[in-house]
Amino acid sequence: MNQIKSCPTRYWDKDQKVWLVPYSAANWKMIMTKMGNIKYVVSPEVIKIQEVPTYHKHPKLKPTTTSIPIKKALKPGSALSPSHQDALLKMKELLIVKRYQPNTQKSYLSSMTEFLAYYNDKKAEDLTIDDIRVFMLHKIKVDNIKEETQNGLINGIKFYFEKVEKREKFYLYDLRPRRAKKLPGFLSKEETVKLLTVTENLKHRAILQLIYSAGLRLSELTYLKVRNIKWDMDIIEIKCAKGKKDRISKLAKKVKALLTEYIEEYKPKYYLFEGQTGGKYSDRSVQHIMQNAVQKSGVDENATVHTLRHTFATHMILDGVDLRTVQEYLGHNSPETTAIYTHITDKMKKDVNSPLDNLDF
Repeated sequence: MNQIKSCPTRYWDKDQKVWLVPYSAANWKMIMTKMGNIKYVVSPEVIKIQEVPTYHKHPKLKPTTTSIPIKKALKPGSALSPSHQDALLKMKELLIVKRYQPNTQKSYLSSMTEFLAYYNDKKAEDLTIDDIRVFMLHKIKVDNIKEETQNGLINGIKFYFEKVEKREKFYLYDLRPRRAKKLPGFLSKEETVKLLTVTENLKHRAILQLIYSAGLRLSELTYLKVRNIKWDMDIIEIKCAKGKKDRISKLAKKVKALLTEYIEEYKPKYYLFEGQTGGKYSDRSVQHIMQNAVQKSGVDENATVHTLRHTFATHMILDGVDLRTVQEYLGHNSPETTAIYTHITDKMKKDVNSPLDNLDF
């Protein structure tokens, strides 16, 4: 209560018995700062104001108009309605039956949970595309979500209505952000050497070098099993990767020697890299290893585990490996996906001088 009262512009609605604050990015940020660690939940209840309020301390200030419903906060601990819980259970069961990857299941369920929480007073089967649009506007304007989050929310909601509810295909292109034409980040060969040799821990060094040498995704690395390393054939079997596809990648000679040393010392039983108490190594642990290596080596601070995969592809093309082969190693469905790396390498290969070098200083 005191946090709201301390806002420079607020209004007490005696009919609804709630404090109102005009919507703006600055006010939202201010409220979130004042809330601190206090738990809050967004309520789907729409507040209907009988008259335009006069805000304390700023009588000339008019409330900002917006198409997004103003929502009251649910009481802490409030749960989804029984019908929404049932909808999520059906969605979870279908994701399991269709054998979606654990990370995908978690992402889709999280997206749908957030959407249903926004409309806790409606049944899931009564929600429409317009409701999705209002929800998405709220997430963009109020929560300031990133493009990746926006796409993730849409993917989860689409799955529920198309697969669980069996509705006609949802075409939500107008709700998706424009696709950014970004070139993938990568490291130079000199930076890569620094990154892969700065780590002294044998296990950590093996993890980073294996990711780069085989162009692995993070989840592909953590799900690798000891039996997936075919020592006599110098290949790595990557099972049920993205898109539920199997593929093989090269087992580099230097990594082969490093893995041999690692297995002799750590003796993994099932997964190639296991946690201290058994089971697969966590994604977060691998990310932490990468972050430490980036800091110690002094390479691009924005480099992530996935940057090593981009670097693998870029270096292969620079070394003259054909696009089709790189596509197979990366597990891309379309050559167009792999072709983005040629935009980088073609420019690097061209012997073109900057116009500055042609000036006579």
